[in-house]
Amino acid sequence: MKITRGVWSVCLAMLVGFSFPLLLWVASIAAFYQIFSEWRATKTWLMSTNLACNIDADCPPGYQCMGSRCVPEHS
Repeated sequence: MKITRGVWSVCLAMLVGFSFPLLLWVASIAAFYQIFSEWRATKTWLMSTNLACNIDADCPPGYQCMGSRCVPEHS
């Protein structure tokens, strides 16, 4: 009975030890996918709305005011 209990404890410890890094990878991939999806949706929305502006401060980051419209900055 004690041997079986010890074997189960070792198996459980190994399972937790192997699954923890795997779960970290899955969580990081899910987070990056969410960030990319939001970035893509925001970029599409910004490109389709043609935001009006008077000065560069009226535009979102990465955009500048040209001809009363926010356009992406070119480096």
